[in-house]
Formats: sequence, structure tokens, C-alpha cells
Amino acid sequence: MLSQEGGATDERGFRSFLREGKLVPKGLKADVIRDNVRLAKRFEESLAKTFPRRSAVNATDRDVRLFIKHLAKSGDNRFDKLIGLLRYSRFIGNRAMELELLVTLDGVDVLGKLVEAAKGHLGKKDHERMFAGFEPPSLGTPHKEMPAFTQEFMSRLMKGTDRETWRAILLTGVHAGPPKAYAEEKEMLRESKDVDEYLAKRRQQRIDLLEEHFRNGTLFYTQEIDDLSLEFVRNNPEVAGGVRKGDSIYQTKIPYMMKEYLREKDPTMRRYHYCHCPLARESILSGATIPRDFCYCSAGYEKMPYEVAFGAPVKTTVLKSVLWGDDVCRFRMEIPEEYRIKAKSRDWPTRSRKKPKKKRYRKQSSRRE
Repeated sequence: MLSQEGGATDERGFRSFLREGKLVPKGLKADVIRDNVRLAKRFEESLAKTFPRRSAVNATDRDVRLFIKHLAKSGDNRFDKLIGLLRYSRFIGNRAMELELLVTLDGVDVLGKLVEAAKGHLGKKDHERMFAGFEPPSLGTPHKEMPAFTQEFMSRLMKGTDRETWRAILLTGVHAGPPKAYAEEKEMLRESKDVDEYLAKRRQQRIDLLEEHFRNGTLFYTQEIDDLSLEFVRNNPEVAGGVRKGDSIYQTKIPYMMKEYLREKDPTMRRYHYCHCPLARESILSGATIPRDFCYCSAGYEKMPYEVAFGAPVKTTVLKSVLWGDDVCRFRMEIPEEYRIKAKSRDWPTRSRKKPKKKRYRKQSSRRE
């Protein structure tokens, strides 16, 4: 029994689910589990007050949005709170609720993190002057309102710095997670004979991950994977994980909502379904102008795994973007000189002299948890 009639919460079942660690991170601390259970009860109670016979099992995306507004009144619309509700949605198997929470959580903290990252590139006085009074969007801000925040952020950034500086700030990859999350990239590269073999492993890892989501019916970030999506990725090596041409790696971003993107005929809606950025996506439909260089924020996300693998800065350029009117987002990452293709394998800088054991690489998680 997941969620009981009348809005009661199956506390014992939810606690066991959290401890089990299959659809949530393993090893959650006792206080985190306690807080997650408390929030689930609060959500059920809130639903019951409005709809006496409704429980979270059949809650809608609108119910989630209303509850987030309720949390905001008491200052509880925090990331850690909504993560707990996301875990509850997986426990009860409510896909609509899970998707709404994933979309709400996606990228909402990016502008705040970029403001913080700017401190490393600006003096204290310039930083305070540039961002004085700027308030990043809060959790639950409607996506249609996001482009206005992005416009203001970019306006401040571009007025106070030069192109080289603002691109460097955007390229920090604040939403890519910590470098340690990509430790296996470095190991994959070390055990490869060259960059091409490393990239082939990356592509196979991406395909394996999508096939696993397809088999299990689980979400890849915010999207369901079907057979058409799988075929699309298999047939597009740049989408699957990057292709080397000369001394650069070319990577095309995987569509944000592949099922919708692949079936859509209207060019504008195809670009909308393709775009990953919650801070700018709505501008494709509204016509709001987002400065072109904002897409270097996305480039920062794409280059992070390569910088960890190579252990060196990777010069990255945005070649195409759906925000610019292109049909895809495409990037070029320049391979550090010491890793460029050599005439003989003995020149490979980090290759182990001993024959490595055959190893299965752990698939990177695609869940916001």
C-alpha cells in the first residue's frame, strides 16, 4: 500500500523505500529521511484539505504547483524540500507529479550560481556594483517568467565586463555538478589507446544508459525514452557522446524532449522541444531576445567531463544554438595538445604500461535527487 485513502501517508513504506536506495541515492541520513517523510505527510494533508478524497497517488501537476506556492508563503520552497517530494512521487509511482517536480527543480539555481562564480573573475567592488539588487528566480517561478531574469542578468554582466570575461564566467559549468562526479571520464581516457577509443566508450555508455531507461520505463532526466529516441541517438554519434575531427571534439546536444522533438513538424516547436535551458527556453515561443552568448553557459556544462578527463582547460566554442534559430545546439571542444592523435601509441601521455583489465564503467545517473 503506497498512499492510503483520505490522504494518509504510508510512512513505514516510504521510509523503507528511502533506505532501499534504488530510485533515490543510497545511504540517506536518518534526518534526511525524517524530513522527507514529514514533507510527504504535509503534502498529503494539504491535498486532503482541498480535495477530501484525493491523495498524492492521483495528484496532478497543478496540485504540485499549488503546494509549492503554499511552501513559498512560509519560506519553505527550498531545493532540499522539493527533492524530498520528488522522492515521494517515485515511491507512489505518480509520473505527472515526478515530471512537474523535475521541471521545477531543473536549473532554477543556475543564475544564482553564476552570480557567485563571477566573484572569481571580478573585483569585490565591481561584483557588488554589477549585481546589487539582482534577485535570481525562486523555486516555483513560472517558466514563462524565466527569460526576464536571464535578460537582466546578461544585461548587467555585459555592461560591466568584456566578452572574454563574461564568456569565462558563463563557461564555469555551474550546473554540471562537481568535478568528482566525472572521475570515471578520466579513468576511461587513461585506459584508452587514444581519444577516439575514449569517445567510442562514452558513446556506448550513453546508449547503454538510454537502453536501460527504455527497458525499465524510467526517466532520462525529464523525458521518457522510446524506440524512436533510441534509434535517433544510435544513428547520431555526436549526440551520443562526441566525435573527433582533427584536433577537436564535436558534440551535438541530445534533445531535451526527444519524443516530442522527433514527431514535431513545426520548426519553432521543434526548437522549443530541443532546448534544455529553463532560463531561456520560453523565449523561443515568446520572441523575447536572449543575448547569444548566454549559450556559453550550456557550453560550460558540455565541456566539464572533458576537462576532468584531460586534466586541463578545454577551449570550447558554441557553433549552433536553437536560441539562435538553428535546428540543433552544437559545440567544438579543442583537445589539449598532449592528447592529440600521435603517430605511435607509446606517445599517449597517460596510457598505462600494463595491459588494463577489462572493466565495466558505471553508468552516470540521469536523475535529479
